[in-house]
Amino acid sequence: MKLTSITLNNMFSYHGINSILFDKISCIIGTNGFGKTSILNSIKLCLGQSNIDINSVLNNNAEEKVCWVNLDFQEFNIKRAWELNDKIEESLSIIMKDGEKLEDDEAEHFIQNKIPDFLIDFLFYDGEIGNNLLLLSNTKLKSIFDYIFDLDLLVNTQKDSQSVAKKLLEKNDSDETKELLTLENERLEVLELISNQKESLIEKEKEYKVLKMNLQKLNTQIRNKSKKVNKLHEELDTVKEKLDEKTKVFKELILWQMPLLLNERLLNSIKRKSESALKIEDESLFNSKFNKFIQEINSPLEKDEIMKVFKTNLLSSISNVELTITKDKFQALLEEMKDLKLEINQIEDKIKKVEDSIMEQEMMRSLMESREEQEENLNKFEKELYELEDNIEFNIKKSKEINKVLTQIFNSNQKQYAFIKGYEELLIISRASEKVYNKRLINELAIFNEKLKSNTSKFLKQYKHIKDIYINKNHNIVITDKKDEVLSTELLSAGQKQVLNFMIVKTILDFKEFASFIMVDTPFGRLSSKNRELLLNTCYLSFGSLILLVTDNEYDFVKTQNLNLKTYMIQKDEIGSKIEEIA
Repeated sequence: MKLTSITLNNMFSYHGINSILFDKISCIIGTNGFGKTSILNSIKLCLGQSNIDINSVLNNNAEEKVCWVNLDFQEFNIKRAWELNDKIEESLSIIMKDGEKLEDDEAEHFIQNKIPDFLIDFLFYDGEIGNNLLLLSNTKLKSIFDYIFDLDLLVNTQKDSQSVAKKLLEKNDSDETKELLTLENERLEVLELISNQKESLIEKEKEYKVLKMNLQKLNTQIRNKSKKVNKLHEELDTVKEKLDEKTKVFKELILWQMPLLLNERLLNSIKRKSESALKIEDESLFNSKFNKFIQEINSPLEKDEIMKVFKTNLLSSISNVELTITKDKFQALLEEMKDLKLEINQIEDKIKKVEDSIMEQEMMRSLMESREEQEENLNKFEKELYELEDNIEFNIKKSKEINKVLTQIFNSNQKQYAFIKGYEELLIISRASEKVYNKRLINELAIFNEKLKSNTSKFLKQYKHIKDIYINKNHNIVITDKKDEVLSTELLSAGQKQVLNFMIVKTILDFKEFASFIMVDTPFGRLSSKNRELLLNTCYLSFGSLILLVTDNEYDFVKTQNLNLKTYMIQKDEIGSKIEEIA
């Protein structure tokens, strides 16, 4: 819906017929007192706002005591006229684009549905005295958002059913029915409680699953943290196993083959030996080297046993001594054992670094504490679920007992107590309406606030102290700072309030697809240049069609913004004001 033109005839200060054809951006310039506000008031009168004195409408110099306003929208045309003779006569007609015509009451009803009364003040806004949504009462805001979210029908259903139920009770009020009504109210309250508890149980079961899943994720995280150390220990065990295998082979070799592998002369002598013992030229030197050899091999055998085995081999009558490994392979074995030992040391160093890491310890401690806390919460939640299930079961039994008593009383005199069924149905309707209202309100608010966030994002980026603006479930407009603390609107400048006000209005229009235009009288007022630019660029220009009623000073600012304007000037002489288009 967009306003495309307006025609005034003898309205307020305007003499005769004056027309304005609006463009994407239209600017109407007028000195204070020449008739800018008269245009705004004429539109409001045409749309049915009755807070303007009809006797002040007619131009003082009109040839006839007839005045009218014609508003041309894209889809329809509205004309409201007044004849101010001895008796004031008013007429209203709406002509649709397809030719259909609505008059008087039918036309009034159309306007009320098409352009709600609360919206008129914001679509046709007086910048000096206009309402600001940020300053409206909670009751007023509730009625606005109930209408926007199409919840007013549910509100009325709830109120009407409660009202009829109350009248039904008043009509059938007696001492005999009081006991029955008390039981019936108790039963309905228990049923309502059961319903709420069941809904709560469903939500709590969902929360329980989330908590359980989070705990599983945390346990996995802890295991993954421990996995690093476990993996290093696994690597260490693998290398140690390899070293043990090599050591076993080595020990088998060094018991008698190593001296021969490392001393070729000794090996050759043995190969040439007879049954007589080898001659040891320097026995003390031999003992010293043999002792050192025993220490190196780290054998489980005692020294004497090793010597005995050694001598047995040396004094063996076998003339052919066969070694199981070559010297090169023996030396390669020694290198492999050396490398494995080095690898073991390196892995042990890594394990020590990981285990000694303060950050790792702190992280693991934090994870463990978090796990304990979550386990405690999960156990507590589980207990609450069991208690809730028990309460539901208890209340179901209680409702059955009450119902049994009620049935007995009702059967004793069905005619007298027949109204109870109607009363019960009305309360059920009221409570059901309230439930649906609350659910739909939450859903609609989520969608609305997402649109509001999108509309205000550009504006909010300019201020470090303002983080967010949204409508809460109590219909309050909430503005928060970077710490998510609620900001008082008193801390906002006049420009900030005006921008946020129009951003909410813009979101309302987007949400309901009401209109894509706005008309503002005195749009910039006494705002600073910075706030004027902010208001124009982040707010006014976001509308599909913009109509500005400006003073000369405001127009000087508008000209600096390099906008493609359609401009009109309000002139005034002794008989009244007139509107002229200027190049």
